[in-house]
Amino acid sequence: MGGMVSTQSIVDNLTGYVTGRKRKHSESEEDEESKVIEIALHTPKKKKLLCTAKYIYQALFLEGKNSDVTVWALGKEHHLHRVYLCQSPYFASMFGGSWLETTQKYINIDVVDPLITLDSLQVVFGSLYNSDVALNPLEIVPILATATMFQLEGLIEHCAEVMLETINPKTALDYYNAACQYGDKKLQEACFKWFLVNLMPHYFSRSHSELRTIPVSLMTKLVAHPDLFVIQTEYSIYVMLKYWMFLIKRGDEGDDPTVSTVNEYFCSRTDKTPYLYSPEGREFVPVFQGLRLPNLISHQLDVLLILRDNIVPKSWLHPVVLQQWRNVLRVNQNDDKGPANVSDEVFLAESLRCGRIVTSKERHVWRWTGFHFGTDLLMITDGSTLSVKRNHRSEFEQLLSFQQTRHVALRVTVVRLNEQRQIVFSMQSPVLKMSLAKGEEVQIMSFAPGLEYPTIISANIMYVSPEAEPAGDAERAEEA
Repeated sequence: MGGMVSTQSIVDNLTGYVTGRKRKHSESEEDEESKVIEIALHTPKKKKLLCTAKYIYQALFLEGKNSDVTVWALGKEHHLHRVYLCQSPYFASMFGGSWLETTQKYINIDVVDPLITLDSLQVVFGSLYNSDVALNPLEIVPILATATMFQLEGLIEHCAEVMLETINPKTALDYYNAACQYGDKKLQEACFKWFLVNLMPHYFSRSHSELRTIPVSLMTKLVAHPDLFVIQTEYSIYVMLKYWMFLIKRGDEGDDPTVSTVNEYFCSRTDKTPYLYSPEGREFVPVFQGLRLPNLISHQLDVLLILRDNIVPKSWLHPVVLQQWRNVLRVNQNDDKGPANVSDEVFLAESLRCGRIVTSKERHVWRWTGFHFGTDLLMITDGSTLSVKRNHRSEFEQLLSFQQTRHVALRVTVVRLNEQRQIVFSMQSPVLKMSLAKGEEVQIMSFAPGLEYPTIISANIMYVSPEAEPAGDAERAEEA
């Protein structure tokens, strides 16, 4: 029948098609495919069996199956396994030596660190069975304490990493205390640096209630440090310390006190003994010794208020006032044109500390007020650069130095903080010894492009050449 196609014909056509396709493939392509297949077949594939880890944690740790040692700690039994506990040098030493506990199946651990809790024990023991450990910053200090007790270096490092990332107003003090107690120098330095930047902009300017939590030992170091970020001038530190002492002595959690309340507390004392020499105030002496008194009494009103408060002994102030008068005479008689050759060490120890928060990228011009030995120094920023200018307007000439050139030593630091008040941008000039003619303006630094605001500008400034020993230091040290 003419319309029918034989089976053999179909087979022949298919055979020809296939053989034709095969001929189109080159031998090199076939070899390449074979190589790829061989590599795939002979390459081991590593896969983490999550079910195995989960089983170990669930069955052995949480359920305590096949436990061969029971640890009693903080009033609770923990059914554990020696092979896992030996990851801890604490237990490895216990089980591997000639201790009584070496062969015992029931071990009583005396936990003396008050920071260690049942929850932190559970986390730390669990970390021996499961490498995935979730650390909550609000609960991490007890975990660090527990990991330190059992000498788990990996977990200690993990805790430190989390703590470094989460230093903020709610954690900084706890982290700092933990770093001091457990010897983590890196974390301690990071927390201390955080406090240097935030003590005044946050604790004093925004949260007096949190200011009370700063201990005397930490406050002593902060107040004496040259890198303390001061908002306004040195006198602002003195005002902050009044608040701080009042909050500590009041001892309650009431509302933030007003300025008049704090002033009344000190001024109404019937005892004429300076507060720092009274029984209730003597603990604060080391803190106030960190104040730079020559920079503290640079305004007449400041001196009157300090005398009225009767906190700082007059025996501390009198040598300083005498020294300041000598500095005035030296400048007036042209014997001192400013600190041209001061060492960086002396500069950082004695310079005026002052600062300002710049809220927007606009032109700002300001001065830090006080008696500056005839030098009216202006700070100027346009949002991109920071400059200093020796202002010498003719209408104020009778109050300014007649010297054609004045030397000024200056160091400026600019920082920006994130939501946790951590430094995310920082620029610092070297200690600059500048010679300024009347009306001269000198650029200090250029900001990085795209710098966001607000920023904090901190400055150390020295107007006169220092003498061999700052006035009053010897007297204060001897009286203390």
